[in-house]
Amino acid sequence: MKTILSVNKVTKQYRSNELILKEVSLEIEEGSFTVIIGPSGSGKSTLLNIMSGLQKPSRGSVFFGDSDITRFNEHELADFRRLDIGQIFQQYLLLSHLTAEENIRLGVPGSGGAFSVQELAELLDIADVLDQYPGQLSGGQQQRVAIARALIKKPRMLFCDEATGALDEKNSRKVISLLHQICAKYGVTVLFITHNNEIASTADRVITIKDGVVVKDIPHKNPIPVDQMSWD
Repeated sequence: MKTILSVNKVTKQYRSNELILKEVSLEIEEGSFTVIIGPSGSGKSTLLNIMSGLQKPSRGSVFFGDSDITRFNEHELADFRRLDIGQIFQQYLLLSHLTAEENIRLGVPGSGGAFSVQELAELLDIADVLDQYPGQLSGGQQQRVAIARALIKKPRMLFCDEATGALDEKNSRKVISLLHQICAKYGVTVLFITHNNEIASTADRVITIKDGVVVKDIPHKNPIPVDQMSWD
């Protein structure tokens, strides 16, 4: 497979001299579903923020395709986040005064190439709530609206930071299943940050990070289907 994202000896250090990441190197294959797992405080969310251009490393580089995003200026970073990647967080970050459909349309880049709202709504089982406001939706529905907003631009890569952290088991399974479908059907590369070993068991590859260091990087030749995974 072709590499879509490459992290090269990335270190993140704050003014307190605390090292959050220590020369992390890894590659993400295009079209894969990869999980980065680790305990709270391990540095996994900081790593995701650096890979998605939200933070800059203290040292090292991050290549998306042939471009080193750590050298991008603010305009180039904005274009990268607007056109090439989608992001899903534990908090849904929906605007309460907009309907579900209006929230989804916020993700349209304005330069064409987007999915239709209806296509995504049907895939994500939210077609019947498009005219409702976030306060009228369940947590699972709100997260699926957030997924649609991230996907509508047709991103090459989807970054998910504890995207099921606020959901119950039933809705968590549904979200994970949908993300696998999106990866398989549209070829969108999915990178999922979690501390849940069961979610990790469904991935093509699992990268374990501890104390700012990659301690394991294991491919899964036979990942467990979502409907067969147990739940802690």
